[in-house]
Amino acid sequence: MIKGEFKLKDWLPQEPRQGPPLPEFLNIFWPWYKPEVPPGLIGDLNDDGIVDWTDLDILQNYLAGYPIPDISPLSETEFLRRADINGDGAVNVLDLTALQALMPTPPGAEFKVSNLVISPTEVQIGYPVSISCLVTNIGSQAGSYTVTLGGDFVAEQTVSLQPGESKTVSFEVTPAVAKTYSVSVDGLTGSFGATTAPVADIRVENLVISPTEVNVGEKVLIAVTVTNYGTVAGTKTITCTVT
Repeated sequence: MIKGEFKLKDWLPQEPRQGPPLPEFLNIFWPWYKPEVPPGLIGDLNDDGIVDWTDLDILQNYLAGYPIPDISPLSETEFLRRADINGDGAVNVLDLTALQALMPTPPGAEFKVSNLVISPTEVQIGYPVSISCLVTNIGSQAGSYTVTLGGDFVAEQTVSLQPGESKTVSFEVTPAVAKTYSVSVDGLTGSFGATTAPVADIRVENLVISPTEVNVGEKVLIAVTVTNYGTVAGTKTITCTVT
């Protein structure tokens, strides 16, 4: 007994060149019959089923004189057939131009905000607090991004970045009353406390690494400037981490 779902076309007789006049679902074909294999996608030079920037790189390298790369499982004949984008029988710079036109539109500027730093985390009222974050353009095009400071203080700054570029954006606020202040910057949150009593405000600034490139076994100087911006003495532990 035959089980399964069958459509009307499955019950129709096969074409004469395929086999006896029997339904296709029986899978009975003439011994010499070979099903036609659909041709591969034009421009898909690594045979992954899509035409993308990897295929463009492969064709650029091929036209520059490099051999067909190992990531392409295609025979030379099939590679050349798929690389002939404009179908003129030759593989040249005209096909490269045609393939470029098939490329998906690259994503625009995309930004990531990270590394929220609030310094100091405790301050005497009337003294400034620095709030900073790192903005990175992780997209493929230049663009501008507006960083929004929220919480108990509201402010904005706009930064322009090239692809892969990062910049630190800083805000300075001054608490007027003694309390705990909330801070938010584009989804990152933190807080700091303001008090009427004097506090130490010890900050580590001006990192210097010299030289920046050395041979194995040579010494490197790592220095910072430590300043107390507060109104009373205090202590701070400085930790240097080298990875």
